[in-house]
Amino acid sequence: MIYLKFAMLWVVDILVTVLTAIPAAFIVSAFTREQPHGSPSYTWGWLWGTYDNPPQGDEGFVRKRAVFPEVTTGVKGYINRVMWMLRNPLYGLAKRMALPYSPTAKLVITGNEDISDKYKISGSMFAKLYEGDKLIGFEYYLVKPYSETRDLRMRLGWKMTTDKFKEKGFAQFVGTINPFDGYGDD
Repeated sequence: MIYLKFAMLWVVDILVTVLTAIPAAFIVSAFTREQPHGSPSYTWGWLWGTYDNPPQGDEGFVRKRAVFPEVTTGVKGYINRVMWMLRNPLYGLAKRMALPYSPTAKLVITGNEDISDKYKISGSMFAKLYEGDKLIGFEYYLVKPYSETRDLRMRLGWKMTTDKFKEKGFAQFVGTINPFDGYGDD
């Protein structure tokens, strides 16, 4: 049943992304301004904003991945905010489709728990979350490099294997398949 729930949420996520992500990035970015990094939560952008980072993006994005690195104001800052939102489409919706944390739930993980595209650790992992005998969530994560700098990254389900699950009180919905992901933190 949880797999059917995921499939239905994924369809909703894809449809809303296709229909709204691009115009929302341009519109919402026009009404946001730089905010300080490090806040425990952010409330900008509703379904399209990132609840864990300010409108200009996380520090790594601002420092080296933005179109205009280190620029957070003016027209260039606006372009960077648009690009941040396009990089993280419907992040707020993913939170609304999240799985709530339960201290009594049991997480069962098979595969390599340490995989990471950022730290160049390839492999796959499948996690299942049970409340008693009932399966209430899953997470599939795959990192398969095909060059020194690129990999196929797939993450489906809910992000239950991160520290943020318990810390934030929810596991964010995720439906990512990226065949051009950067392999390593360069």
